[in-house]
Amino acid sequence: MSEPDAPVLGLYLHVAYHCFMASFTDVGRGEITPNLIGVLALLATHPGMSQAEMARLIGLERATVGIQVARAISSGFVNRADTQGKGRRYALYLTPRGKEMLAKLRKRIPRHERTAGARLSPEERRQLRSLLNKLVYG
Repeated sequence: MSEPDAPVLGLYLHVAYHCFMASFTDVGRGEITPNLIGVLALLATHPGMSQAEMARLIGLERATVGIQVARAISSGFVNRADTQGKGRRYALYLTPRGKEMLAKLRKRIPRHERTAGARLSPEERRQLRSLLNKLVYG
């Protein structure tokens, strides 16, 4: 059991996130924001998903995800295709420009992760990734 005045898990996660993201500008290099990187990564693994499905998957409100999707579309990284007979539902796909950007990012991200996680051994990084996966996905 933790001490009554010790920070809670949420605080550690919040501070760690901001420390990690403070150096993330090297990855995006002014070409893309971390939020848009998330949109591209999700669509690479779930092509054709809807905005509502994306919101459910990452646990954000549809309106919040909608803003990021709109930015990804206006940046030319994503296109929206009408799904026949499904009302106002749209399927989202990476454009060739989005796939190209994701390929660039996949080359840049490992260096950033090594630098950001330099205080952890490779085994500790694997353990952290495993624990975060368990925390998020069960």
